[in-house]
Amino acid sequence: MKGIALRGALLLFLSLLFVPGMNAGTIQLGSIGTAADPGQSYSDGNTITIAPHPRWAAPLPGSSWVSFGLTGDPSNPEFSLVQNGTVVSFFDVFDVSGIPSGGEVTVMADDSATVVLNGVTLMPEAPMSGNTYATCSDFGIGCLAASVIDLPASVLHEGTNTLDFEVAQRNAVSFGLDYAGYVSDLVPTPESSSAMLLGLGLLLMAALGARRKSANGAA
Repeated sequence: MKGIALRGALLLFLSLLFVPGMNAGTIQLGSIGTAADPGQSYSDGNTITIAPHPRWAAPLPGSSWVSFGLTGDPSNPEFSLVQNGTVVSFFDVFDVSGIPSGGEVTVMADDSATVVLNGVTLMPEAPMSGNTYATCSDFGIGCLAASVIDLPASVLHEGTNTLDFEVAQRNAVSFGLDYAGYVSDLVPTPESSSAMLLGLGLLLMAALGARRKSANGAA
């Protein structure tokens, strides 16, 4: 009986030790250019960090203004003008190893942008009607104030995800994108600590009980 009790307690301890749980992780997102993050690109190749137009807001924490060329500060001797009507897609491809529970991304662009996650449009480009584009778009996504966009858990999925920023040039002169955000990633993990303590306690109780019975029997 002593051996059976000890074996039973040990099996219970091991089964509790490996009860799966969830560990919350965070995937950080931010425009930093292809050289710093191979998951970032634009429709024709690599993105680069750029010096911003003097009127643009400062880049978000953990990010930089990016583009495909020197399209930010017009005082740069190598400044490249993007023609009106141009729309360029910038991509950020990232992997979720567990179960995504949502997130958000904060975006600025000149002149404006459409934000798409895994083929689903989360925020369209600002309307052109009544829009002066004095520096960039007067409303919606622009370059003077950040727009915060939810990344729904229903649109995210385990494995590879793609954020697409379709940046539009509408009224000259500069052109660029800046974004930062996160995705919450729930990763299955063994619940070792609490289960270990509970299982160890049960094992010790069974062992003590068996010893008492053995001592009483010997007496």
